Amino acid sequence: MKRAYVNLPEGQVHYVTAGEGPALLLFHQAPMSSDEWLEVIPALSQHFTVFAPDMIGHGQSDDPGREYEMEDFAATTLRFMDSLGIESAILCGNHSGAALACALAVTAPDRVNKLIVSCEMLISAEQVAGFLDGLKDKPLSRELPMDEAGQFLVDAWERYKALAPTAPAERRFLPFVIGQKSRLRPYDAHFPILGWMAKSDWLAQVRCPTLVVGAENDLFFEQGMAQEVPKRLVQGSFQVIHDAGALSVFEQPAAWAQAILGFARG
Repeated sequence: MKRAYVNLPEGQVHYVTAGEGPALLLFHQAPMSSDEWLEVIPALSQHFTVFAPDMIGHGQSDDPGREYEMEDFAATTLRFMDSLGIESAILCGNHSGAALACALAVTAPDRVNKLIVSCEMLISAEQVAGFLDGLKDKPLSRELPMDEAGQFLVDAWERYKALAPTAPAERRFLPFVIGQKSRLRPYDAHFPILGWMAKSDWLAQVRCPTLVVGAENDLFFEQGMAQEVPKRLVQGSFQVIHDAGALSVFEQPAAWAQAILGFARG
């Protein structure tokens, strides 16, 4: 596994890569980084050339000069693929990364061979709009006001406990640290991507084979999602990851690797 950068017009994009074979791209959620996939990559790299980029404005990639919209994230990702000579690939993403992968499958279908996304891509645009409304009076953990006593860190830690309610503290610690470090960045992808999700039923527009992964403690997981997949996707399947929440890739990396390999190699 190695780390590298590509130089794009919008700045440097950092990525992790490993393996040989067909291209497989892994997209992290906001405000995380490619570190979300570090424990998954070794298993995948035995069969694929894996690329896990930091979205612009996240991880070790440069900040954009303005707040990006989904269209900007997608365009930057396509330029990233072009710079590495990736004509087409299997795309996999969790939460915000799932939305990015879905956007590419819709806008550049010739670049996407298969798609693997987490379950919030199955919720309706109206549900996303309601979720956005709820955030107006509840700042994200990276937006909690700092105080000298450090209570904001305790409050943020409670948020991360809620995201991964069954995970031990050591499994929540890395995403918590990454999330707090994101306070130093001017933007992250949360609101632009949620705004994009609220505009349309994007997943129903996907035409390539698609696996939807539902972590059973994810805040967006609902019973009956598996029955929704055939109604919304031309070529879709559904798999549950048990004992995991919104931080499921950190919580259950082996289960994610198994799900990806089972679908990507099929």
